[in-house]
Amino acid sequence: MKLKHRLLALCVMTMGFGGAHAAQQTLSSAAFDITYDDALVGLFGTPTLLGSSLYFAPSGSPGFTAQTSAGIDVTNSTFAFTITANPGFTLDTFTLTEEGDYFFFGDTAGVDVSGQLRVKPLSPGSATLTENVADTSFVANAVFDFGTHDWSTGASIATGPMTTGQVTIQNILAAYAAGDFAYSFIEKKNVELSIGVSAVPEPETYALMLAGIGMVGFAARRRLQPGI
Repeated sequence: MKLKHRLLALCVMTMGFGGAHAAQQTLSSAAFDITYDDALVGLFGTPTLLGSSLYFAPSGSPGFTAQTSAGIDVTNSTFAFTITANPGFTLDTFTLTEEGDYFFFGDTAGVDVSGQLRVKPLSPGSATLTENVADTSFVANAVFDFGTHDWSTGASIATGPMTTGQVTIQNILAAYAAGDFAYSFIEKKNVELSIGVSAVPEPETYALMLAGIGMVGFAARRRLQPGI
C-alpha cells in the first residue's frame, strides 16, 4: 500500500510539473491588461511591457533568421494575445515597428520581409482589421562582403474606441540564393507594438460637467431678468 501511495504521489507531482510548462501570462499597465500563452511565443521570445508599448527581442542561435547559399529559406512565427482596457480607458491604435539586419551577395541572391498585423475587436458585429507590413528596400553586398545592413518596417491600424480585442503579429523572413558565390542572410532583432489609448471620463465626471453647465446657464438667465 505504501508503494502504491508513493507511485500515486509521484504521478500527481509529474502532472503538476508538466502543466507548469504552459500557462496564461498577464502583463499590466495603467490603461490595459495583455494576456498570452507563454508556450506559444514562438521565435518572438518573452515580451516586455513598458508603458503602453510591448517589446520583443528575438534571440538564440540561429534565432529569428533566414539564410541560404543554395535555394530559398523561409522562417515564420506568429504571436497572439488578448488585450483588455481598464475602466476609464479605450484602445485606439496599434503601431508595429520591426528592425533587424541582413546581407546578401551574388546576382541571384536576395532577402525579404513580410507579415501582417491583425486586430479583432471582441464586440458583436466587429470585423477583423488587417494591415500588411510595409515594403522594405534591400541593398546587395559586393561578393564575399559579409558586412550587415540595417532594415526596418512596420504597420499601423486605427481601431477607434475599443475595450477588448485579439491582436496577432505574423512575421516572415525569406532568403534566397542560386549559382556560384551567392549567399543571403536576414535576421529580426527588435519588435515593438505601440498601443494608443484614450481616457474616458467616468459617469460621475459627466454628471459634474452637466451640473456645472446647468449652473452657468441658470446664472446667465438670472442676469438677463430685469430687477435681479
